[in-house]
Amino acid sequence: MQQQAVPEVDVAESPRRARLTRFLEVNGTLVLVLSAFAIVLLTRLWQGLAADGWMALISGRQVVGQGLPTRDTITVWAEGRSWVDQQWLSQVMLYGLDRLGGLRLALLAHAALATGGLVAAAVLARRVGASARSVTWIAIPVLVLYYPGAAVMRPQSFTYLLFVGLLALLLGEKRHPSRLVYAALGILVLWANLHGSVVLGAALVSLFGLVELIRARATSGKHLVLLAVPWLCVLASPYAFDLPSYYEKIFVGRDFSNYVTEWAPTTLTLATAPLYLLVAVGAWLAGRARSKISAFELVALAFTAVLAFHAVRNTVWFGLVALVALPKLLDAVRPETPDPLRLNRMLATVALAGAFVTALGVALENRGWFLVDYPPAAADSVARSAGPEGRVFANEAFADWLVWTHPSLEGRIAFDSRFELLTADQLRSIAAFRNRVGNWRSSLRGYDVAVLDAQDEKQVKTALVKSGAARVVWADDRMVVLRLTT
Repeated sequence: MQQQAVPEVDVAESPRRARLTRFLEVNGTLVLVLSAFAIVLLTRLWQGLAADGWMALISGRQVVGQGLPTRDTITVWAEGRSWVDQQWLSQVMLYGLDRLGGLRLALLAHAALATGGLVAAAVLARRVGASARSVTWIAIPVLVLYYPGAAVMRPQSFTYLLFVGLLALLLGEKRHPSRLVYAALGILVLWANLHGSVVLGAALVSLFGLVELIRARATSGKHLVLLAVPWLCVLASPYAFDLPSYYEKIFVGRDFSNYVTEWAPTTLTLATAPLYLLVAVGAWLAGRARSKISAFELVALAFTAVLAFHAVRNTVWFGLVALVALPKLLDAVRPETPDPLRLNRMLATVALAGAFVTALGVALENRGWFLVDYPPAAADSVARSAGPEGRVFANEAFADWLVWTHPSLEGRIAFDSRFELLTADQLRSIAAFRNRVGNWRSSLRGYDVAVLDAQDEKQVKTALVKSGAARVVWADDRMVVLRLTT
């Protein structure tokens, strides 16, 4: 009797496949939600280009070509003023990505970093004991809150994973104390050269040290180090001696909320409703299941919530803390229900495939798709109208893009997104120009071209054209380029 051939079984592969299957069955809904976030971010990746990203690219180009800047050479209003380029390292990395693969690669890397921060927070929530179901429920409002800030390519993109890594080290110290927690100081040293939000990271590490000192009711060398040394790490930069005044100007000495939406206090809108929901739910859950959360986690939630209400730009940090801390509280009050394992596996597989296909599709898009909000023809019209020596008065949303596209405009742009370089009088003159208050047209004196926001500065454009002071040379639904005639 002829024996049938027995198919070979890959013994090494089967356990891996089993672990993957089990992972998808248990975490299916969470994978679905996180993949949906990635898909939305990728399909609208062109919206990730904004003033902060263009400024980072210009700065990276300048650092690589000329070394670390100390004085401004980009704008007219701030020419020669001291410039502390605290974010120099992240700017160099963004510029390097652009040189390697163009804006496409820089934006895809940003998408990976932004999504990675959210995924890392979800993974950390699971590692500290929360169920996949509860992490999913908390992740839904968190990703809505996280998206607006995290969707924009900027130096901050490099810090989301560092922030979650910092939380992981501090929470790990709570469960299993070890010298590994000192790695948090190394993270802060790196962060100090990437983005000013290192101050938040230092505050969290310092708060951890303070909370643990209070709980121990005794002096601990480790906790004293964690309390004090983070603030030295913030100064670990080529600009070390200039950073105190820089941070004072950024966080205390200038009120940017009147000029930049992200610096304004968070008010209740459809976009910010998840913040109010998470704060209210978090307070209720903490009251119901206080024993399930550490004192540090409560302090971190409260601290980042206060920051989130203080300025819209801080909501991303509260979202990440909430995703880590709240799910295990939800587990304490939510009845256990069986997971539909087969359905979870199917949903997760489809979601991951969808995210992969979307990423591939975006990677194959032509350059014009990424520049839909910044058409090269508009920049060309500005450079052509300004000529070799003309000056340009541009909205900060477009100023750095113009200099990036046409380097010859460097030193001929009125101002850009670095409002910290401007005086209080100059900031007021910007507000007066946009609101057509007082002698608002004086801001245009000495300039040959104006580039305005088609929506926010529509009335300014109308007034200038009707009076004969300007004529439109290029326009779309986002920007207007005016040739000034008087």
